[in-house]
Amino acid sequence: MKNSAFQTKLTGLFIVLLLVSSVSVCAQTTSYYFYVQFTDKNNSPYSLSRPGEFLSERAVARRSAYGLACDSTDLPVNPSYLQQLRNLGIPVHCWSKWMNGATVLLPDSSMMTQVRRLSFVKFVEYTGKLTGSVQVHKGKLPVKASNDYGIAAAQIAQLNGTQLHSEGYRGKGIQIGVIDAGFMNVNTNPAFDSLRLQGRLLGTKDIINPGSDIYAEDPHGAMVLSAMTGNLPGQYLGTAPDASFWLIRTEYVPTEYKVETDFWVAGIEFADSVGVDLATSSLGYYTFDDPLMNFTYADMNGKVSRASRAANMAGKKGILVTVAAGNEGNNSWHYIGTPADAEGIVTVGAVTANGTASDFSSFGPSSDGRVKPELCATGSSAALIGTGGITGYGSGTSFATPIMAGMLACLLQRYKALDKNLDLPVLLNVVLASGSLHTDPTAQLGYGIPDFVQAERNLKMVDSIRQANRDNYIIEYDSSLNAIHIRLIDFLPPSNTTVRIYSMNGSMLLSQPIVDSSTVLKTDKFPVGIYAVCISGNGGPETRKVMIK
Repeated sequence: MKNSAFQTKLTGLFIVLLLVSSVSVCAQTTSYYFYVQFTDKNNSPYSLSRPGEFLSERAVARRSAYGLACDSTDLPVNPSYLQQLRNLGIPVHCWSKWMNGATVLLPDSSMMTQVRRLSFVKFVEYTGKLTGSVQVHKGKLPVKASNDYGIAAAQIAQLNGTQLHSEGYRGKGIQIGVIDAGFMNVNTNPAFDSLRLQGRLLGTKDIINPGSDIYAEDPHGAMVLSAMTGNLPGQYLGTAPDASFWLIRTEYVPTEYKVETDFWVAGIEFADSVGVDLATSSLGYYTFDDPLMNFTYADMNGKVSRASRAANMAGKKGILVTVAAGNEGNNSWHYIGTPADAEGIVTVGAVTANGTASDFSSFGPSSDGRVKPELCATGSSAALIGTGGITGYGSGTSFATPIMAGMLACLLQRYKALDKNLDLPVLLNVVLASGSLHTDPTAQLGYGIPDFVQAERNLKMVDSIRQANRDNYIIEYDSSLNAIHIRLIDFLPPSNTTVRIYSMNGSMLLSQPIVDSSTVLKTDKFPVGIYAVCISGNGGPETRKVMIK
């Protein structure tokens, strides 16, 4: 059953100390959303040999940095298919190249009969209706002030994040896409003066209504943004004060329909196309105004919802994605929603100031048994800045998520400074390895609260391994055998040659001699993560990083 808009639709905004005045909503003629799944991308005018025609230079560069090639999922939807829909008098609202489908909005659902008959249409799905205009909320938060980070000091210290800032890693050069419901007053709020004046507010995209004023829409996204880049000297400083931002609206607050998961897909694809490094979203879905659209817990496997599949796809395109776990911990449905169930992303839960689980924070695991959430940050009485530029507090995984996203942006800046050849799983694993519950994850806290000082040390260790990399040995992980295979190139090992395996915290897990040109080390008892394989002999030590999945 649907809860209030701020509990169900905006998964993180559980309690906000915000004075909100209501406004009137004008009734409109009902229109209907449908998702149209295409069969293929045949005869497209676009080509993978010309990626600059459909991806920004920065998006292409990000793929190159991670060693990723453009593939068919990067190709836009065939424009001929979209035009044929329009030729039938059916307006195309938005589309997804990754899902290879489009969302249409029309006043007469019977028109979809013609669409179903088109040869390039695989299926059509009703995803919601539009009956009213967007609600706009206004208000301000009670005043709070202190020194240095101001009231944000504790939530940054909880993640041990101040050292990265003191070293100069405050998110500079990192582009973040914020996917939310609206960004009220970001264009005038004094907390974002430096964001605007320094040219770090890169642009906006409204998937819901391209003609709307995104700065007059819902306040939720503005408060999420403040957790990362809010800056009121002596009162508040966010976790990524020097990062750059794209503001993307995909959430329609007055109603709750499945179409919003497709809006989310369009939003993350836009973020990819402009070249963001990181995307963060405090939205989540599981129940809708039409119960026939509801998801079940069994659907929370990362493969059913198009939003979850798109979140996973974004990770494969080199985007670090963070999503709020949700605030259903006290409810009959107490699980994560979508896209929080996606694989290859960071789902963020909420904790109190003393590090215990916030009772409202949603539980994992995903229905296929993966650890969810992965990490946690302050979500009970999290410090933030309201739409009037006044500091205050709010509770929800909505705020834990941007707090985490900002620190990840700073660590990503550090990673880029260390290594030009990036590996997103490496970055994720060094953070997970620093979690307070890394060796014993729980259903509500996952791997726990990360330590970004330890995560930076882990990154440096990975880099030192890369620098020490030589070609005397080939070291590979074979997932089918749960084993590491070491092969010597061109000669037998010298006497007294030993291989040792270390975890990311420096603990030695295995040591044995190498006496042949081929050695197999069983790793079936090793947790998922990154390990250092060190071989020492007469020729000196050689070290490789190996990821065990």
